[in-house]
Amino acid sequence: MVETGKEGNNMLTSKELLQLEDILQMEQTCVKTLNFLANTVQDSQVKQIFQQAAQKNQQHFQTLSKHLSSGQSLQ
Repeated sequence: MVETGKEGNNMLTSKELLQLEDILQMEQTCVKTLNFLANTVQDSQVKQIFQQAAQKNQQHFQTLSKHLSSGQSLQ
């Protein structure tokens, strides 16, 4: 549920903020795991797939962080 504040800003509920924090942590875990796997495999094509997936997850993390920081801080 998105609540509207006095100035018309969309504000997230506490529950939504906690859920987004969990998602951010999962994205970070995915990035770390995919980078680890990329550094572990010998096959260059598989390495590239892991690296590309890690970059996508990093972009997701940055996008979510940007939107959250522009609206409401996670505390």
